[in-house]
Amino acid sequence: MSLRRVLAASALLGAAALSSGCPPAQKSVQLNGQVSLTLIHTSDIHSRLFPYDFQIGTIDAQLGLGPADTVQRIGGAAKVSHIVGRERARSERVLHLDGGDCFQGAPVFNFFRGEAEVKALSMMGTDAMIPANHEFDLGPTNLVSQLERWATFPILAANYKLGDIRDPRDPGLGRVFTPWTSFNLGGLRVGVVGFGNLSTVSSLFDQPNSLGIVPLETVEVAQFYVDLIRPYVDVVVLVTHLGLETDQHMIAETSGIDVVLGGHNHIVLQPPKSIDDCQNVEPETGRHYISILTGDAQPSGAAPKHERRYCNPRRVILAHSGAFARYVGRLDLVLSNSAADVPPGYDPIDGFEVLQSDYKLIPVTEDVPEDPQIVELLEPYRVGLGALADLDLLVGYAPSAVSRSATSGGDSPLGNMVATAAWLRQGVQTDFAMTNTTGIRAEIPPGPITLETMYNVFPFDNSIAKMQLSGVEVQELFDFSARRSASRACTSQVQIAGARVVMNCDGCERLAVPCSVDDDCGFGGQCTPRENGEKRCRVPCAEHIYVGRDANRPCQRDQDCGPQALGACDTFKVDESGNGRCWTEIDSIASYELATSNYLASGGSGFSVLKRNTTQLDTKIQQRDALIDFIRSGRPCGWSASSGTSDGLVACGVDSDCPTGSACACVGHVTRGANGACTTDGSCEGAGRCVASACRDDLARFHERSCEGARSAASKQACIDTVNPCELGGEECKFVACVDQRVGNFTDGRLIMVGR
Repeated sequence: MSLRRVLAASALLGAAALSSGCPPAQKSVQLNGQVSLTLIHTSDIHSRLFPYDFQIGTIDAQLGLGPADTVQRIGGAAKVSHIVGRERARSERVLHLDGGDCFQGAPVFNFFRGEAEVKALSMMGTDAMIPANHEFDLGPTNLVSQLERWATFPILAANYKLGDIRDPRDPGLGRVFTPWTSFNLGGLRVGVVGFGNLSTVSSLFDQPNSLGIVPLETVEVAQFYVDLIRPYVDVVVLVTHLGLETDQHMIAETSGIDVVLGGHNHIVLQPPKSIDDCQNVEPETGRHYISILTGDAQPSGAAPKHERRYCNPRRVILAHSGAFARYVGRLDLVLSNSAADVPPGYDPIDGFEVLQSDYKLIPVTEDVPEDPQIVELLEPYRVGLGALADLDLLVGYAPSAVSRSATSGGDSPLGNMVATAAWLRQGVQTDFAMTNTTGIRAEIPPGPITLETMYNVFPFDNSIAKMQLSGVEVQELFDFSARRSASRACTSQVQIAGARVVMNCDGCERLAVPCSVDDDCGFGGQCTPRENGEKRCRVPCAEHIYVGRDANRPCQRDQDCGPQALGACDTFKVDESGNGRCWTEIDSIASYELATSNYLASGGSGFSVLKRNTTQLDTKIQQRDALIDFIRSGRPCGWSASSGTSDGLVACGVDSDCPTGSACACVGHVTRGANGACTTDGSCEGAGRCVASACRDDLARFHERSCEGARSAASKQACIDTVNPCELGGEECKFVACVDQRVGNFTDGRLIMVGR
């Protein structure tokens, strides 16, 4: 079926779905002149229904989330709901629109499959939502079930061609999705069109697929629905989960959109972007135009027919409001259809034009009150999680944050730990390991590391798969990784262990092919002239790939391993002479065993070189469990082989017996002093052990939190006296693993990014 017919059929389905709701009927009030409209925007909540600890970075500090480099308790659906309700009460005409990915990212989704997320959005009065990539993580049937049972709002997806719901094999998305909807807000008719994710739903472009979805072209779909609903509405709002670049391209190539509320990149646009639509310019006349699909593809295989529609550029507001329930965005618009207000060239078909906009980003901080109805709604899920999994179970202690990003764009501390945990896991133990950077969903903040922290880092239940690759396939694997990384500001999209790789984002000569323009190169390649005037593509690639250290080749610099051996000398681990060891460059005809996630092994994120491999073995060991066990294998903070004790910790009687930054942990002799600090009373007589004082204090505060639900101050104090957090924290610090360099919390240049 042609795109035009698909869109026409979708439009009819959308109209039918709306016939029992709010169809675009005639205005009940005739509006003229200036009016106001408020759009409340959330996106990428990722199951953060309960408040969580988060280390505030520089950007979040500037946006008001809290002081930089501090750990704050933020987020939570009850706080988000309070903000949404408060902002509704302050506005005459208001909509709350959610940009999808409310599923996946915290344990509540792993155990309750999205039920709590949909219920929470419904209770807070969400007006419309779009589906994003993680809504499909447990399959379309689960998504349909959760939405049909609990959603009280329309689910908008104009860019999906859905299957026939009469087909028993169809998952039924057509019963819950509709392309667009409209709202009559005191006479102002607002049309809202939704665009689901296209780029990261891994199976979407494999046809036929289990989702029952055919993706549709963004620009043509957007213009089709703008043209369709413009006669019936005064304002056109698009809610998307396409990413910033696609949003900007869509605006530039269309005409008639007023506002775009975007998501997927987890970014904040503060202030929002103001982008002109209708940006194509006809060289011969200087007139602006958009390209309109007017015909079907020809039998000969020729492209569908298009024609130019002339238009005047208009300002379109583009806002992104962040992720993980950290912020709520509020966009206030002043609109008018009066000739005295609108710019020259105003077309009445455009309804009300945006005259002014004001965007307020509202941080979801600890001091924001909670909506008691949402608290009550989520209480059974909180209790259920406690019964199903002890999320407060200690895994380790982080004296400093474990970052999932690196300033160099290459390997990150957390990425190295994740890959190493899979590489060295008992029952895996391969030549090298690789995981995708975006699969690591959160950093580890400083302080206690709990099972809940591990679910936040690895919300996906991905297991570790093993497979054999030839040297040629290893080269292809990292060439593809380089192309993906180059398209994302030369930031590595993979994390590795047991290997070292140099990724050239500017492109390699060995992949050069003739070209005329950059588009001929694909994969982010650049068409560059040579000395003889011939143009050749430079496609991003991996230039130096090493797997395994050569114990017989000492080195202190890369040149010791060879004249062109960039990144070959590993000096992070040195011998008693101060020498590192050279890594071994891959051999094209050799065989290498890889450990990776079953998501990548199945072709996720475009890794087709892995999907077609026939030697795959799924170990059924989850990446999350491998990381937990790897961390737990570490030593406690302050451990030393020269401590003189069997447990590796210095013996002490009082805090002053311990090195700077340490405190004496001793059963029966540690309490919280009058100044609020943990202290040892001096009666340990050498029976205590020196532990990191920060560890003792942080774990004490962690355990005190368990007493916060007490009904009175007296009962809270009784709880604290019973638990004795200072003593408990000190005793735990004697054995809980310290996540420092000894456990792999470092970067060592195993991924070197070159160019751009």
